[in-house]
Amino acid sequence: MLFLVVPTAGTREALLTRLIEQSSVAPEHTIIIATRENISAPVGCHVIQDFGAINIQRWWNHGIQEAVRLGATAVAVCNDDLTIGSQTLPRLHEALRESGVTIASPARKGTKLGLHKGHLVPYAPVLWGCLWVLDVTSHLRPDETFHWWYGDHDLDIRARRDYAGIVSVEVEFTHEHPGQHTGASDELLELVDADTRTYETKYSRLLWLTHMYNRFLCRGGRKTKHPKAP
Repeated sequence: MLFLVVPTAGTREALLTRLIEQSSVAPEHTIIIATRENISAPVGCHVIQDFGAINIQRWWNHGIQEAVRLGATAVAVCNDDLTIGSQTLPRLHEALRESGVTIASPARKGTKLGLHKGHLVPYAPVLWGCLWVLDVTSHLRPDETFHWWYGDHDLDIRARRDYAGIVSVEVEFTHEHPGQHTGASDELLELVDADTRTYETKYSRLLWLTHMYNRFLCRGGRKTKHPKAP
């Protein structure tokens, strides 16, 4: 059973309403994580208040936990500033079930469609942090060590390295305002700096191997089988 989780501060009410209308997920299977008081949520949705320190990973986890309690087997996690089609989430959910992977996400430009698992060097993310569907029976969950940035990269790496992988799917979606709030907030920019340090420490060897691989190619080296990152 597919549920939808959307964290929101209530500043994009029209986009949020349209997202839920187009999601093909029933309101009773939709969980809004309200990060500020007095937000306006579409009728019938579950609303969970979380006014603590900024941590989008915690917001995601709160929504996923509630969805699992209500019977979800898969959870779509979306930003509140997305425009999607009526078949976007059903198509991702279908791909998740048919492929038996851990996460389904829209395909990034230049990224192959289908399964991504195993080899990570040179590392490039395939998961879109603004839109992904998680098989919640896998027990993979966002890492709350990250607060605002790189949590999606962390999920991407662990899903491909430690779980059943990610499937990239061509679906209709537009991220209307990427990075808008981040660039306008000193507090969020400070969180980005802290998360960058966390990410670079946690995945220092993977990032070093990727750097060395790309450096080798720039010097005219031939592509060989990617070394397996730890």
